[in-house]
Amino acid sequence: MIPIKINFSRFYKRSAGTAALALSLMLALAFCTWPSEIPSLSSSAADIFRSQVRYLASDELTGRGVDTPGIKLARDYIAREFSEYGLLPVGDNGTYLQAFGVTTGVAVKQPSSLVVNDGESLALDSDWTPLGISASGHVDGELLFAGYGITAKEYGYDDYAGIDAKGKIVLVLRYEPPPKDEKSPFQKWPRYSSFATLRSKMNNARDHGAAGLILVDLQQPKAPARELISLRGIFSRNDNNVIAAQVKRERVEQWFNAQGVSLSTLKEKIDRDEKPDSLALRDMTVTLSVTLEPIRGWAENVIGILPGSDPALRSENIVIGAHYDHLGFGYYGTRDSSTEGQIHHGADDNASGTAVLLRVARRLAQSNSKPRRTLVFAAFSGEEVGLLGSRYYVEHPPFPLSTTRAMLNLDMVGRLRDNRLTVFGARSAPALSGIVNEAARGAGLEIKESDSVGRSDHMSFYNKKIPALHFFTGSHPDYHRPTDTWDKLNTEGMVQISGLVATVAQKIAGTQDPMNFVSLPSRPPAEPDESSRGYGAYLGSIPDFGETVDGVRLAGVTEGSPAALVGLREGDIIISFAGSKIHNLEDLVKLLRAKKPGDEVEIVVLRTGVALILRTTLRARG
Repeated sequence: MIPIKINFSRFYKRSAGTAALALSLMLALAFCTWPSEIPSLSSSAADIFRSQVRYLASDELTGRGVDTPGIKLARDYIAREFSEYGLLPVGDNGTYLQAFGVTTGVAVKQPSSLVVNDGESLALDSDWTPLGISASGHVDGELLFAGYGITAKEYGYDDYAGIDAKGKIVLVLRYEPPPKDEKSPFQKWPRYSSFATLRSKMNNARDHGAAGLILVDLQQPKAPARELISLRGIFSRNDNNVIAAQVKRERVEQWFNAQGVSLSTLKEKIDRDEKPDSLALRDMTVTLSVTLEPIRGWAENVIGILPGSDPALRSENIVIGAHYDHLGFGYYGTRDSSTEGQIHHGADDNASGTAVLLRVARRLAQSNSKPRRTLVFAAFSGEEVGLLGSRYYVEHPPFPLSTTRAMLNLDMVGRLRDNRLTVFGARSAPALSGIVNEAARGAGLEIKESDSVGRSDHMSFYNKKIPALHFFTGSHPDYHRPTDTWDKLNTEGMVQISGLVATVAQKIAGTQDPMNFVSLPSRPPAEPDESSRGYGAYLGSIPDFGETVDGVRLAGVTEGSPAALVGLREGDIIISFAGSKIHNLEDLVKLLRAKKPGDEVEIVVLRTGVALILRTTLRARG
């Protein structure tokens, strides 16, 4: 292997000369906001943390949604802090900022209309609205009520049983029936199973041949939530060609009442019995036209480096990262739809990680003992909408990615309890576990190592076979809700964690032990409302959550898994599984759930545009 040389002298010259002074002046003039309470130089680390998270999670920053004025304030604050610590900029055009394009929503364009029986035209926005993940196009057909639009055959529940949806427009209820017992696949409000998602309902309608879908919500929303789902915060396009809209319950009840039927009574019966009660609406047709246009915007990673002190090792680097974006007003990603329009402060997720990142950067930059390898400090944007910032970083790194020896990720580190901290990925390189546990003992922390990888920005590096750690203090009821506020954080615990991360970074930066990548088990995400029940057989594919394609693009496969053994690899696009067409990840998950360990399946993938047919035997998760 030819050694890669990086010329750091240009950074030293810049920092020693007038360019650095000009940069500092530029930042001071351009970045005009600052936390309302500025800690003095003698302030304790906990006081500094309180000031930083109070600012980052303040109303002024409005939840740090992607491409909003609030996140720009956070971005500028982080860049100014990096400059103050003496980190060197490696972003675009000599700045700390690495910009990338994002889709921040969709806009309704004309023609968009909904007409009933060729005569009754509904008013856009007041009577109806397109669903944000609808396809654009025109459709007309008979109206068919399909309950909740759910097919759960393994449980014996199918809203499409006994009806023919082919070529028709299906009217479905939002959410799902309440569970009758512990065997039910459905969940209690406000937590719902995957069957309740809009995409799942649209995929199921497509699979049953429906030409379109109309959603109706019979639950009374909590103020100030709107009945019609907002188009704001739609970050993914439709990839199943279903044209879909939502109509207000008052209008839909009128349609049913005209036929001597009560929709509310039908819903109550389905909920009570947990049995479908679908029906065709006599002599009722709908003509639906939807035109949606993506809204494009910009986001920025904030990147600064602390060059290594060892001439032989400084061309190698360790990335320490944390995402600084959150949900804004909660139109996308909130755990409680009734809170849409409220500021989702994101104190633990992830003002806490951002503040710890800043603390580690300042501590190591001001230390007399400089790291031997270069440290890259990266505040990522776009994590909440698909790890976009970290994905862009690994595709456009400031240094060749082959020089990155490890990645340390800080996401939700603000609620330390009983001095216990979870670390994902400690076994992604043989040397990491020992380094982490030794540093934890010195910091007075107890480490719980997870055998799985977890899901956050470190996944972008892990998928590139770079050993990665994710520091995490655990989930809580305020996750992705407006109540995730700064006053609930354990700032003393954040001091401990920042010391741990700084020590781990120093150890990795100076170790002679090789950081050989180890692939870890791929498991379902440990979300608060999910269990291991119902995930079916195991394939071992790692989906790529980047640009949407027709199919499932792979970011990689788990070593030793059925996917790896059959030869699936990064970049492959799964377009068929077990004889069924795959349009998106939900399609693949649904089919895997229906399979058992030991089943042999045929998988069709596109590899550099060529279709390949592969066969593998699924196995149990473990």
